Amino acid sequence: MNVLNTPRFDAEGAISFFEGAIDNLTAEGKRAGVRHHIVLSIVGVGEGDASEIGYYLGKVAQEKAVRSASIPATIIRATQFQSYIPVLIDQHTVDGKVLAPRSFIQPADLDEVIELLAEAVTTPEPGSVVEIAGPDRFYHDGLFRATLADRGDDREVVTVDGQEPLEAMVPRGAYRTGTVRYPIAGIPTA
Repeated sequence: MNVLNTPRFDAEGAISFFEGAIDNLTAEGKRAGVRHHIVLSIVGVGEGDASEIGYYLGKVAQEKAVRSASIPATIIRATQFQSYIPVLIDQHTVDGKVLAPRSFIQPADLDEVIELLAEAVTTPEPGSVVEIAGPDRFYHDGLFRATLADRGDDREVVTVDGQEPLEAMVPRGAYRTGTVRYPIAGIPTA
């Protein structure tokens, strides 16, 4: 199971890391007799929608590399983890203001993603792509405002145009819907 990650968000660093990891895991996996490679990826990157973001280019490269490797693979694509939303808010903060796109986000519970990864281990036929998302779809700006208010954080959330399409990072086809709701009630859904 491959849930490796990199702190590199630039395209060159992310692509190099993810392609190198697949090469190394494939080589060692063949020596160890591994017959099924499971990799965690991100909803949306398989369609190439977020292709200008370096980290996402790395995940696209990872998916391509695992598909062309000699060990059959299953790709599990997840939406943003619910527990990561505060970090995401910090990543969108510039000069004390949170610049939030008016695009969709459908955060998944991390435990439900882990359950799906564990289930994929026993999947008899590698080669599938399975997506998982949380039960509720929000707009980034609304989710960010509610999360900050719940934490008593008075940072202003400024709605900005997103760099990617409105639905870039939410499932557009069949997917597994998680059952764990975001832990703050009353956030308007999209």
